[in-house]
Order: sequence, then structure tokens, then C-alpha cells
Amino acid sequence: MASTTPTLDTDGEPTSILGSTLGPTDDVHHVASLRIRGALCAATAPEHARQLEELLAQGYTDVRVDLEGLLLCTSDGLDLWDEVQHRLDPLDGHLTLSGATGVVRRVLQVVTDSPMHFCPTVVAAA
Repeated sequence: MASTTPTLDTDGEPTSILGSTLGPTDDVHHVASLRIRGALCAATAPEHARQLEELLAQGYTDVRVDLEGLLLCTSDGLDLWDEVQHRLDPLDGHLTLSGATGVVRRVLQVVTDSPMHFCPTVVAAA
């Protein structure tokens, strides 16, 4: 499963603000991997929500998201990940975010160090 949402860069050239690729899945252990790149914001969160919903509907309870190519994450992304984890909680499932760099890594550090509730496990980039 891969998808892109086109937009224009500053030179008017087409670029993708949303890119995701479903990685390896393990049906025995209910593990699915997803790589997200580009921007996770109000414009792209609904598509990512749809993809994650499909994984949950297929019975995956251990969802691993690689954020190495994610350049921007707004509160829409944080809300999405928190919602997914809340849906996984009754199933003893878990959402793991890994590989965040730059500003996305900083956003995750601030949020996970704050007193607010944020469920997903955040794994540092290697």
C-alpha cells in the first residue's frame, strides 16, 4: 500500500506532501510496519488515518511507524497517533514511532516530556 498526495513546491513543481509505504507485515504476531514521509498535517492526516484504520481492521495490533522521512508533524499527527494507540489499548496492542529526525524528533521529545497524555512509544533514531 503506497499513496501520495500531490502539491506544488515553491517553484511551482509538483511534489508530494504525503507519502507512505506499507512495510513488512507479520500476520502471526499481528505486526505491521508503515513508513511515513513528507508532512503529517491537516491535509494529510485523514489519508494516514484511513491507512492505519485498514491495518487495525485487518487485525494488526503491533503497528510500527518509521518517521525517518517525515519533515513536518503538526498536532493533527499527534492526535492521529494518540487515537490509534487508544484504539489499540483494549487489544493489548501498541503503536511505536521510530526514526524521527529534525523538527519532528523535537516535537516528539517535547510532547513525551510534557505532563499531557501521549501513548505511543517513541524510539530514537539509530
